[in-house]
Amino acid sequence: MKLLNSLHGALGIATLVVTAFSGCITFTKHAIPANRLPNQFAAPSKSDLLPINFSILAGNPVKEHLLDAGDLIAVTIQGVIPEDTSQMPPIITGSQMSIAREYYPPVGVLNVPGIGLPVTVQSNGYIQLPLVDPILARGLTLLELSEKIRLAYLDKEIIKDDNDQVNLSLVRSRVNRVLVLREDVAVSNVGLINKGNTVLHKRGSAEVIDLPIYESDVLHALAASGGLPGVDAYNEVWVLRKSTMEPHAVVSIQSKIEGGEEPEQVLTQMPAHLEAIRLPLKLCPDQPIPFNPEDVLLQDGDVVYIQPRRDEYFYTGGLLAGGQIPMPRDEDLDILEAIALANGSVGGLGGTSSVAVLRAGAGVGNIIPPTRVLILRKLPNGEQLPIRVDLTKAMTDPTERIQVLPGDYIMMYYKPSEMTTNAVLNFFNFSWVFAD
Repeated sequence: MKLLNSLHGALGIATLVVTAFSGCITFTKHAIPANRLPNQFAAPSKSDLLPINFSILAGNPVKEHLLDAGDLIAVTIQGVIPEDTSQMPPIITGSQMSIAREYYPPVGVLNVPGIGLPVTVQSNGYIQLPLVDPILARGLTLLELSEKIRLAYLDKEIIKDDNDQVNLSLVRSRVNRVLVLREDVAVSNVGLINKGNTVLHKRGSAEVIDLPIYESDVLHALAASGGLPGVDAYNEVWVLRKSTMEPHAVVSIQSKIEGGEEPEQVLTQMPAHLEAIRLPLKLCPDQPIPFNPEDVLLQDGDVVYIQPRRDEYFYTGGLLAGGQIPMPRDEDLDILEAIALANGSVGGLGGTSSVAVLRAGAGVGNIIPPTRVLILRKLPNGEQLPIRVDLTKAMTDPTERIQVLPGDYIMMYYKPSEMTTNAVLNFFNFSWVFAD
């Protein structure tokens, strides 16, 4: 009789539980099964992407340095600089070669002493030397300029044919000053964190770098500022250029104003004079390079920007502990891996580890694991798409193990049969305790 009463009670409790949770069960019925998800709603694969040849981020090397404004050269002219051989020629020391900020040194050297008079190529491309008129150096090699200097002193009869040795050496190349903004974590001491931890705030870095003219490119800017983007940043680099207004744009603005339009209205219609170039560092195997060779060359005032992955998270709920979980950058993440990343357990008691449930005193009533997962996926039009996953099928059917997208909400539930069975087991566990 007691057993019959117990069975009646168990069925009554099971009915109450099923009724109470009917809302959670019914809305998953209208979700699309994972194995029937149309391709346009599936996640693109990231594991198939291959890194580009990073050498294309550097400019083409030149055989000879062509002089221009900003180059620092050392000049020695026999009998003129210095006036006689008994005088010690001026020595360009490391302190004279130093600049305000460090830069990536050409051919790996920076403070190499040189002998000669330090001369800087002026903004107009000329150099000033004693006793002769200014000499145009722009666009010349060191050998061509030395010959030009020799002829200039011969014409003035300052030196003679038998004593006309001119020596030039490049002390420091002209530079382009660029700003590198990075929002990936740059730390000297590497620390390990759990995959499920979320970075809510962090500090970026900004660095002004002087790049030699023939090494003024994205690859050298990255090398001088910490290397390739970290895993907390997108696998891409942005180059922000300062651009000047074209002459035809000036004429167009002037004609609009003269035609009667308000100057303020004309100016607000103008696009921002900032050119942004995206350089992806990983591409599909058959995808062509989406940027030109000149896009990697940096000019004075350009900005190199490393963008953080602020929105690449998925969210958990239901029988999974609620949280915001960062996603891996370069690997695909399927539903089983996402549950594991959220500290859940496929096949575990209550959707989590068996040890945790038993320590909490849940008893045998949670022995049947949950096998239903609902994914709410955001669509580009602002709506959301419910997707239903059967974890039992996902263990053997690859089509059920769909890839997780950033912004997905992943919730784990019991099926009605699982919830009913656990309710009955809970009742018998309760009755057994009081029977003792």
